[in-house]
Amino acid sequence: MRGCALAVLLGATVAQAAEAIQAVRADGPLHVDGRLDEPAWAKAPVFDAFVERFPVSGRTPSERTEVRVLYDAETLYVGIVAHDSQPALIDRRMGRRDDFPYSDAVRLIIDPMNDRRTGYGFAVNAGGIQEDGLYYDDRNYTTDWGGVWDAAVGNVEDGWVAEYAIPLSLLRFPEAPVQSWGFSVRRDIARKNEELESVENPREAAANVSRLGRLTGLVDLQPRGRWELVPYVAARGVMRPQFSDAAQPTPRMMSPVLDVGLDVRGALSSGLMLNATFNPDFGELEADQLLLNLSTFESYYSERRPFFTQGMELFQPVGWEGGRSPLTMFYSRRVGLETPILGAAKLTGTVGPGVQVGVLDALVAGPWQAQDEANPDRRLRVHPSRPLHLGPDAELPGAPLATTNFLAAAARAPVGTASRVGVSFASALPMAGLCREEDAALDDARQPAECRTRGGNVLGMDFDLRSANREWAVYGQLNASQVVRGLPERTLHDGTVLRRGDMGVGGYLRAGRFSGNGFRADVGVDFASPTLSLVATGFQRAQNEQTPRFTLRYERQDGLGPLKLFRAIVTGGAKWTADSRATFRGAFMDLNLIAILPTFDLIELDVGTDVGGYDVRALDSTGVPLEREGSHYVNFYVESNAKRAMSIGGNASMALHRAGGPTPARVGWGGDVFVSVRPHPSLETRVEVGNDRTPYVARFVENLGNSHFILGDLKSNYLSLTLRQQWILTPHLTLQGYAQLFTDYGVYGRYFSASSNEAKAPIRLADLTPVDRADADSFYDTALNVNVVLRWEYRLGSTLFLVYSRAQQGLPAAEGDRPAASLLPKRLLAGPANDAVLLKWSYYWGA
Repeated sequence: MRGCALAVLLGATVAQAAEAIQAVRADGPLHVDGRLDEPAWAKAPVFDAFVERFPVSGRTPSERTEVRVLYDAETLYVGIVAHDSQPALIDRRMGRRDDFPYSDAVRLIIDPMNDRRTGYGFAVNAGGIQEDGLYYDDRNYTTDWGGVWDAAVGNVEDGWVAEYAIPLSLLRFPEAPVQSWGFSVRRDIARKNEELESVENPREAAANVSRLGRLTGLVDLQPRGRWELVPYVAARGVMRPQFSDAAQPTPRMMSPVLDVGLDVRGALSSGLMLNATFNPDFGELEADQLLLNLSTFESYYSERRPFFTQGMELFQPVGWEGGRSPLTMFYSRRVGLETPILGAAKLTGTVGPGVQVGVLDALVAGPWQAQDEANPDRRLRVHPSRPLHLGPDAELPGAPLATTNFLAAAARAPVGTASRVGVSFASALPMAGLCREEDAALDDARQPAECRTRGGNVLGMDFDLRSANREWAVYGQLNASQVVRGLPERTLHDGTVLRRGDMGVGGYLRAGRFSGNGFRADVGVDFASPTLSLVATGFQRAQNEQTPRFTLRYERQDGLGPLKLFRAIVTGGAKWTADSRATFRGAFMDLNLIAILPTFDLIELDVGTDVGGYDVRALDSTGVPLEREGSHYVNFYVESNAKRAMSIGGNASMALHRAGGPTPARVGWGGDVFVSVRPHPSLETRVEVGNDRTPYVARFVENLGNSHFILGDLKSNYLSLTLRQQWILTPHLTLQGYAQLFTDYGVYGRYFSASSNEAKAPIRLADLTPVDRADADSFYDTALNVNVVLRWEYRLGSTLFLVYSRAQQGLPAAEGDRPAASLLPKRLLAGPANDAVLLKWSYYWGA
């Protein structure tokens, strides 16, 4: 076995040596214009030994690609000529920065630290739109990382040209007289659905950085300690209702707001980068998607704020191939959720061969005052806790909120050539005293700041241990949490009483074959103790649960018969509570089939069953287990080839919910569909429609005390209509619009009573007793979010934003009226609305 591993490693080394790209020092000025007409380019060696990566791995490409690399003391220059036998068919569609559509494009992957796990990605498409990102843990990629660099595209008689200028200050590399970096170039030919690369790297290898070729010839380069400053000024006008009661949407009042802030980025050493932000403003970002959540777990929202997206891969535990950790120690959406961010700093980089570290600290603080909505205080003021913000007192929170410091730290170190281990720590520390018992007993609105916050510490370790060929691996994570500050105690959904100082543990383990063609299998277990609490700093999808599971898959990344890709995955497992009762929470089995057709359209079929079990979180934090019925489901998804002028996709799902006690079997269904139209390379319109009708059996309605409950059958329904429009005037001037109309309702049918005993015996659906009860529990909501953003990068790294946004809610039903059971947006425009106009200017300065 050891000899085979050595042979694989030597083979990879020899292959990389043969695929080296030679860089030469530029002997004159270069202008980034997409033409490669300076004399220095003619002296650079040409590399053209590309191989096909998809759809047929290792095949000779149908089109020739030439790469030349130059450098000087400050910049790495890369020139790529993408030859094409049919230049009129080159796909030059445009898009937003970091989000261009599938089109003809080229991408650089650079690993200057030679750790074979982390690399920078720089892409530009034939329309001139740039994208940058980071490859981490070898195989994963995120566009959250970003830098200031330049690129331009041009044309030649038989193709197109991409010219890069990447400041060396963006790249972390060691001090050495001669540099040799991991390097490759990928090219997409959209109309042929071909992906080419300068090094042989088949998709089934599930690797990126570890299989890069080499960039050689870099002599006498010194890591540069470049510093970048980006100050901003943002002026905002907000028109909002004077009263917080949604039933009183008028009158409205205007709140003018002015903010100034600063972003700082600099290199502290050849391996460490510091990022800091003061009074950050993210008003140009799109609003969160509206959705209906009837579960006992909170909804997860992706982070969009640039400061928290860049470099955050270090603070997240590694997920297994195609998976994601069920426990997130640091969920950045916690920061600034209720109080504004005064300032934050982040240190990331390397401190030794392959050793990565990251430290993030953020301070959130905000003044407050008791509000008199009838006589709002509209004076413009600057408060000591927000010294860079000018606004009226009427916009301040009406209840005290504690200043809180968030801290996250992580370190990862390599083990051998393909494995690594990591340790992490996260903390949310409210800067307030302890909440007293008598204060905790007050109504929420009257509690002091020290009772209205959550604090916690989380310590964790994670690892991925992989074989030399990276096919076999063991992934794992272990966390321990501690509750600090906040209420003396609180009761979780499953009835667990969580007290200050309580600790909990959780984690996951996966082991098996995770890459390569053919059959693959893995087994694992997830675990979360009853007192595990990550909510102060992180996000958890399980509590009081242990879940052994398995996965069996068959995969052909290089195609199967006429199919360009085929994948079949069977997963299964069972759940029990992690407490001493070990209550059965359910079991599941799922079959997932994915195929890419000869036309490069994608189809997916998902069928499965859930045998039911007991839900310990359903009954008003009592911990009494409630039986839930099982179900069978099928879901079909299709997505047409994205290179077409019109592409469509969507899914349709249906579930058969088995009979539950007095409730007969019922069918639920849902789905969504999207249509994307690109009538011009610079225009794109995307419309999405989603609908779901789900019947729920015996949902909790009321706790009558003494373990006696009222339950009710519920039919829920929602409709979501989303429009996304973008117009790319130039690669640096874009106009994008977003609008979502969302309506949901729920209608309760028959009601039941159910009882348990002092020992919290499970409640079976067969034991439910029908009761007469007037329906006062049905609901109806409708809302509209609109966001229009004009973005102009008027010079490299400097931007001007003009933003309009509107958040509209429907007028609630009058007291005593039955909520509407309709998907029409009833009383939408009559309800409360917030309108805001933002003008934000930033200026980039680097030295």
